Amino acid sequence: MTKKIFLILAVAGMGCSLQMKAAVSPVTKDTVQLESYTDIEQMLRPLEPTYHKGVFVTSPWNGNWFVSLQGGASAFIGKPVGCADLFDRIKPTISASLGKWFTPQIGARIGYGGWQFKDCELVTNDYHHFHADLMWNVLGCRYGKVENPRWGIIPYIGLGLLHNPQNGHNPFAVSYGVQGQYRICKRLSALLEIGNISTFQDFDGYGKSNRFGDNILSVSVGLSFTIGKAGWKRAVDASPYIRQNEWLIGYATQLSESNRRYTGQHDRAMRTINELKKILEIEGLLDKYSRMFDDRESLGNVYPRNDYSGLNSLRARLKNRHWDGKSPLSNDSLFSKSEFVNAIPNNDGSVVNGFYVTGADSLLSPDMNNDSISIYSHSDYLSFIGSGNECIGSPVYFFFELGTVQLTDKSQLINLDELARVTKKYGLSVTVAGAADAATGTADINNKLSASRADYIATELRRRGVAVENITKVSQGGISNYVPTEANRHTKVMLYMK
Repeated sequence: MTKKIFLILAVAGMGCSLQMKAAVSPVTKDTVQLESYTDIEQMLRPLEPTYHKGVFVTSPWNGNWFVSLQGGASAFIGKPVGCADLFDRIKPTISASLGKWFTPQIGARIGYGGWQFKDCELVTNDYHHFHADLMWNVLGCRYGKVENPRWGIIPYIGLGLLHNPQNGHNPFAVSYGVQGQYRICKRLSALLEIGNISTFQDFDGYGKSNRFGDNILSVSVGLSFTIGKAGWKRAVDASPYIRQNEWLIGYATQLSESNRRYTGQHDRAMRTINELKKILEIEGLLDKYSRMFDDRESLGNVYPRNDYSGLNSLRARLKNRHWDGKSPLSNDSLFSKSEFVNAIPNNDGSVVNGFYVTGADSLLSPDMNNDSISIYSHSDYLSFIGSGNECIGSPVYFFFELGTVQLTDKSQLINLDELARVTKKYGLSVTVAGAADAATGTADINNKLSASRADYIATELRRRGVAVENITKVSQGGISNYVPTEANRHTKVMLYMK
């Protein structure tokens, strides 16, 4: 009995636990992620290259070659030494070399040197030295800090052969020394070199043949000229580009996932709309609410319709009356003839009654012959165009360089193609009015220049098939109607109905 009671309590406890768990609604994890548009914009910008410190791209095969020519003095010191001192042994020497720098610090050269030397008996001998040297620029590391350092200190060591024409000896030789460089310009450098050639003792005909002991010390100056590409290119650090590429791949993947998610949402929305349309059709309400499913009409629910409130308010102010903000004004003229006359500015440029009317392109046209104002509506304007008294649309301007018949930009001729096409298609007449800038040149020069500019445009129209009898040329001479003054250097093309 006791066991049954414990079993019932245990089952009841489990049921209560399950009910409590079921009562707790699962918490949906927030999937919205805040994206910083500033960070994205920064990552999408082109990267400025960064460079490895002290790392350079190795010189290509055609870069940083050099040719050097030097001259100086040498002194022979051998075994036996002889009785003369160092200054008694000085003789002239010359050298020439061809080499290449592989990095700012490492280079190599092959060269020739020689002329004369005095042996231990102070007898003058000739010698020739052929050698190849490995060079190391101690100051080459400065290229990482200075773009083109001027100074260079270059120790070198090499191997070669010496030749003594007097005794025919050709011993093996080791050359070593240090060279100083000063860069005069990008390709030319001045040289100062101190070096030594060590060889076997019998080079001068005296001493043992299997032991080193003869030396030729030399000091020389000269010039070095760089052939091919000069200078060094620093190695670009690719790490920022790698990081940006990895970010771009992740960003593209993120955008693709967003596109797939939005596509799914759009499909679900379209299915919902179709279901709603079916329900409305069943209920007989589809015709009543059909405009809600029209894409063009639905845009009106998102963006407010234009009720032309600004235009109606402006028209009301022009007519000196209040607009209630609701009912549209009638399509009568903006103001009467008397209002237009009162709105004309004074001779001093001031404005009467707060109005200012600009230009003759308005539909409000003054008749200068009878000192009256002709006010006509849009339909009247079309009738004026049909009668050939009004330009169709707006004039097209072609602008010229100062004092010439050359267009400021040849691309303006594209407009002539369309003007010619419309003229021929509808049988229109063309008026070509040339003008010059009154601020420059005399009246006679401006008259000729404006006529020449009109001739130029008229000729281009004829080349495009416009008949000569349909073209009227007008020369305006020098004008000052426009600001800046360059705008007065033009030819104006106007189309009219015949």
